[in-house]
Amino acid sequence: MAKVADRVLNEAEASSPTPGPRTPPVPVSRLSLGLRAASYQLISIALFLLVWWAISTIPWAIRIPSPIEVVSAAARLDPQTFLDDMILSTWRVGLGFVIAAAVGIPLGIAIGYSPLVRDLIFPSVELFRPIPPIAWIPLAILFFPLVEGMIVFLTFYGAFFPIVYNTVAGVSGIRATYIRAGKSLGASEWTLFWQIVLPAALPVIFTGLHIAISVAWLMVVAGEMIANRGGVGAMTWQAYQTTQYPRIFVGMAVIGILGYLSSLVVRLVARIIVRWEQ
Repeated sequence: MAKVADRVLNEAEASSPTPGPRTPPVPVSRLSLGLRAASYQLISIALFLLVWWAISTIPWAIRIPSPIEVVSAAARLDPQTFLDDMILSTWRVGLGFVIAAAVGIPLGIAIGYSPLVRDLIFPSVELFRPIPPIAWIPLAILFFPLVEGMIVFLTFYGAFFPIVYNTVAGVSGIRATYIRAGKSLGASEWTLFWQIVLPAALPVIFTGLHIAISVAWLMVVAGEMIANRGGVGAMTWQAYQTTQYPRIFVGMAVIGILGYLSSLVVRLVARIIVRWEQ
C-alpha cells in the first residue's frame, strides 16, 4: 500500500504544472493617479453643466439662465469692479477666519487640555453655540457702525465655533496611553504638549479649519447682502434687485469658486504641516 501511495503521489507531482516566477505588480505612478482623478473631475463638471443646461430648457415661472447666458453676463461685467469685489470678499473672509483661528485654537486647546479651564469657560461657549450666526446680523449692525467691522465680525463668529469644537475634540480625544507613555519616559508637561498632544490633535484641528472657512464664506455673503457695500454678495444682491438673473448665477459661481480655492489652501497647509497623516 505504501508503494502504491508513493507512486500516486509522484504521478500527481509530475502532472502538476511547475510554478513559474511571479510577475511583479505594475506600479502605478502618482502622476497617472493624478491624471485619472483630474479626468473624473472634468467628467463631473461636464455632467453638471449638461444637467444645468437641461434644466434651463424647462419652462419654469422664471426661466433659469443657461450656462452660455451666464458666461455672456460675466463677460459683460466691468473687469476692474468685478476683480475689486472678489478681492474685497476674499479679504473679509480671510481676516475673520484668521481672527477666529487665532482665538479659537488656543481656547480649544486650553478647554481640551485643562479640566479647570473646561469647567470655567466651556459652559459659556456652549451657551452661545446654538445661536445661528445670521441671528447676530441686527446686533452686529448696532455694535459696528462701520460696514467692514460688521462683516468681519460675522465671518469671525461663523468660523469661531467649528474651530473651537474641533480643537477641543482633537485635544481631549488623545489616547491616555500616549500621555502615560510620555510621563513614564520622564517628559515634562511642556514636552508632552508639544511632542504628543499638539501633533495628535492637529488633524482634527485642520478639519475644523476646513469647515470654518466654508461657514465664513456663508457669513460674508449674508453680511454683504445686508450692507450692500461692495463684495460678491452685494453684487449678487444688486443683480437680484435689477432682475439681472444671469448675473445672480455669476455671483453664485464666483462664491463657489472662491470658497473652493479657500478650502484648497487650507488642505494644502494641512498637507505641509501634518505630513505624517499623508
